[in-house]
Amino acid sequence: MEESDAFYRALCSSETIRSETKGFFREFSDMVINNVGDVWIIRSFGRLTNDSERVRCVFTDIKIKDMVQETFGRIKHLYRDKDALLSKTKRNEGLNLMSLGENEKALLCFSQAVLRAPVNGKVTSIDQGFSLSLALLGRADALMALGDYEFALEDLKVAMGDENLSIKIREQLDVKLRECHVLLDDSKKAIMMKNILNDCETKLLRKNYYREPVSPELTGGPHLFLNGLSKLVEIRETPTVGKHAVAADNIKIGDTVASEIPLASCLLPEYYGTHCHHCFVRLRAPLGCPVCSCVAFCQQKCRIEALETYHKYECKILALLIGSGMSILSMLALRMVTQIGLDGCLNLKGEIDNIIENDNNSSNENSQLKMNLSKSAKRRLRKKKLNANSHECNKSNDNTALSILKVDSRAYALVDHNSKRTAVDFLERTLMAAFLLKCLKKVDFFRETLKLQESPSEEEIIVGSILLKNLQLLQFNAHEISETRLGNEHRFRGSKTIYLGVAIYPSAARFNHDCYPAVTRYFTGRTIVLRAIRPLKPGEVIAENYGPIFTKRSLKERCRSLTGRYWFRCSCRACTENWPCFDNLIEYTTRLRCTTENCTGLLLQPRQLSRPVKCSQCQRKINLEDRVGVLRDCEEGYTRGFDFMEDERPAEAMNELIRALEKFHMIASAPHRETHLAEIAFASCMANSGNTWQPR
Repeated sequence: MEESDAFYRALCSSETIRSETKGFFREFSDMVINNVGDVWIIRSFGRLTNDSERVRCVFTDIKIKDMVQETFGRIKHLYRDKDALLSKTKRNEGLNLMSLGENEKALLCFSQAVLRAPVNGKVTSIDQGFSLSLALLGRADALMALGDYEFALEDLKVAMGDENLSIKIREQLDVKLRECHVLLDDSKKAIMMKNILNDCETKLLRKNYYREPVSPELTGGPHLFLNGLSKLVEIRETPTVGKHAVAADNIKIGDTVASEIPLASCLLPEYYGTHCHHCFVRLRAPLGCPVCSCVAFCQQKCRIEALETYHKYECKILALLIGSGMSILSMLALRMVTQIGLDGCLNLKGEIDNIIENDNNSSNENSQLKMNLSKSAKRRLRKKKLNANSHECNKSNDNTALSILKVDSRAYALVDHNSKRTAVDFLERTLMAAFLLKCLKKVDFFRETLKLQESPSEEEIIVGSILLKNLQLLQFNAHEISETRLGNEHRFRGSKTIYLGVAIYPSAARFNHDCYPAVTRYFTGRTIVLRAIRPLKPGEVIAENYGPIFTKRSLKERCRSLTGRYWFRCSCRACTENWPCFDNLIEYTTRLRCTTENCTGLLLQPRQLSRPVKCSQCQRKINLEDRVGVLRDCEEGYTRGFDFMEDERPAEAMNELIRALEKFHMIASAPHRETHLAEIAFASCMANSGNTWQPR
């Protein structure tokens, strides 16, 4: 590897741990690395063979422990506290805005009042200790004025949940609750009686806009072993590309091959005020944490799930974590631990060790037996391993996401490239794991926290090693969760993708990269959805895209990005054949498929269409007039699909584009400029059914 490439890869790797410009952690890690020196890093730390040894080293080795203990010993609770006075001020602003008919602005003020209000009874000097219930009551009034009766009903129920409410406030809530029920019933009756969708479409869209969109069903049904994948998908393993997804049967354009909930997910801090901290849907009537004012939830269910798992640990250190400059992947590494708790980590450690041991044994066995096994024997062995690895994910019959998270160890079988890491890279990640470990100790994650104990306990070493493992595997396997921000004037024109957070999907992570991907991805809430944008035959690789697409970036740019960020050199067709970028495709002559049955030959169009062309594969002379005619039909079909999109009719556009794209792939081969435009348009139509938002 050239020196410049090595520097770029090291830079990319560091950015998956911490920011280059924000927070104290970058300065701290640089200071530690400079002080311990290259000799110690290579000869002492670099010779450690597992994550437990690395974590133990930074806390006990005389060369480094004082720097670590001194810095991390200053860790303290840091979060945005409640403010009863500010809550009252915002509530009064909301009441004033409602009197002026500014109900949407009033709703924002009431929501701020709800999020900053302490739990009832905590600050009795303001609002007699009932700031939260009064804020919820005011917001319910604004929501009713806006016609959002279901949200108002939820607020009133939450407000009435306090048994110690004053008689006056309870009477106000009772009156408002009866009024809300009447208005909600009248609204439903009016819709049923009219039975005219157009009369109520705008209102219904507004009411349902902030709810999580529905994920499509998996085409062919769910896979028997692979959670979140379709039966159309099979996982294979080869020495060159490892485990990857291939088509188990014919896959058609539009088929849903994956719909997977995340093992863990984290919202980017800049969206804490606009999206649910737990499920990522847009907030309409947010509920806050009882302790901090940092985060918001869309409903009681999300708040309860968060408070019972990860947020009870993260709550009082959230501002510290953000201020440290740690990356969102480091936050996700922590979330994978906090959501399962200490007992979950202790159980998980054994499963991780088994996976590592099995992988090592498998590598040794494969190297010895690979040359001796027949193809059928290799296939049977591959299926046996797949079933064994997947069995643990299906032990529990409990269908709740929480139960799945506690037993799911599949992420630890994903690639982490630990054999390719430098000692410096390991040290940076170990320092981050140590920081996170000390944060957990500060919030009483462990059963017994000895304040004066410097050396970590065995339980702490176990959790630290899991954090370090997470920091390695997330670098190559995490997905960014996105939302489509629609254009102000048009649903498709001017739309752009906004990244809300990151998540780890153990099954979807098995889809390898291709600069000309076979699937497109979008999200419904936090659920990742992968759908085919071109047809695939059994055995063909089902690849998605990790960022650089051939139509937008040159081969050299893609190569640098992939080797720097993901540590592999792409060998897809677009790279091996060096396909031209989008602007240069105008002059590119599309290759047509040979008309001979079972022939895989690709032919260039002759200048005179009536003149036959000799196929280099089957050696026959082929007349391509019909093929060229079908190609023109495809382009006309694309145009009709684009026209439907212009009219904001995505369902009709998808149908038209599917027909045209299926024809193209039967008679021609990529690259083809108009086809790639159609595939991009088709992907936009499918994303339209996922996370979308249109500024008002």
